[in-house]
Amino acid sequence: MGCQASRRILLLLATIVVATSQPPPTAAQTASCADHTFSGGRLYAACSPLEELDASVHWTYHASNGTADVAFRVPGGSAGWAAWAINPSAVGMLGANTVFAYHDPATGVVAVATAVVDSYTPAFADGDLAFAVHRRGAEYTDGVYAIHATVALPGNSTRQNIVWQAGTSSPDGLPESHQVFGDNVMSSRSWDFRSAEAAVVVDDVPAAPRYSVYRALLRPKNIHGVLNAVSWGVLLPLGVMLARYMRVFPSLDPAWFYLHVACQCSGYVIGAAGWVFGLTLGSPAKGALQHHGHRNIGTALFVLSSLQVSALLIRPKKTVKVRFYWNLYHWSVGYTVVVLGVVNVFKGIGILQPDQKYKHAYLGAVLVLAVVAFVLELVTLTVRFKKGRR
Repeated sequence: MGCQASRRILLLLATIVVATSQPPPTAAQTASCADHTFSGGRLYAACSPLEELDASVHWTYHASNGTADVAFRVPGGSAGWAAWAINPSAVGMLGANTVFAYHDPATGVVAVATAVVDSYTPAFADGDLAFAVHRRGAEYTDGVYAIHATVALPGNSTRQNIVWQAGTSSPDGLPESHQVFGDNVMSSRSWDFRSAEAAVVVDDVPAAPRYSVYRALLRPKNIHGVLNAVSWGVLLPLGVMLARYMRVFPSLDPAWFYLHVACQCSGYVIGAAGWVFGLTLGSPAKGALQHHGHRNIGTALFVLSSLQVSALLIRPKKTVKVRFYWNLYHWSVGYTVVVLGVVNVFKGIGILQPDQKYKHAYLGAVLVLAVVAFVLELVTLTVRFKKGRR
């Protein structure tokens, strides 16, 4: 019955996560980007905030000659770099015709360069793009890079694929690779320069292999994270606590056992689903970033938990001497799973980089469980001590 209930819980959780992870409708200028000013008195007809990397793009489209005056703003450190690009062939990094801004190490002045990103480890060199770029420039003020240029829109089309990026390091003036999780792998759009009211449009163009994959993986990553946080991070520790502290009271026998089994069985099914989600996350993006430590711990958790479930089928009776060794095995593996589960949930939070409120929420749940366990440990020790004195 516990396993049947856990399957229903799994379906409910998946439905809730998919529903709540849907992004809200995007409208231009939902945040105040119109208040930004640029040097040289540059003004732009429209602007739109970009949720990823806390950036914004400003533009004026000239229908007479098929060009657009564009400015891009993004926060970043003085030792880093910023980039804005048009990709004429796909949504994503490969093929992006890019305008870079970085601090020249020789002069300390913000420099600008253009380059086509043709691989995931490009050889950076200032060169021509597939379309004309006029009056390019950049500035750095109050921790924000601002890139501006006039570009001839490829194919004389207002519909373009844009990419933006920011990195934290540019030794010798050469931009180094950026982070490959969170906002840094979501910063691309299909864009319409003709519209001043709804700049972000639904992507229906062929997508670049890597970045389109990461865009598609955002919701599966959310599902993976929630399933594993609930299972390995909450249900399994709770199940261990139920068995450890309820069994001390004879009146709670055998209720504690059924609660323990239901909790662990639900946690195992949900955790197994989360583990499968985790395995599938890397398969469409082979060659992309692999979090080997996180994955290895997850696999160890699945194997150990499977052994725990299997061990129930061969659990000896209490009157058999070998029961002592079975208990020793069951306890040691169980506590190992709890510790590894909590550690791996925090590792996953570090990889997924959600809002701090989610990290704080899980940390709060762990602290509550720890405090409750500490109090119950004192209570059960007192009960055992009183029994021993009788």
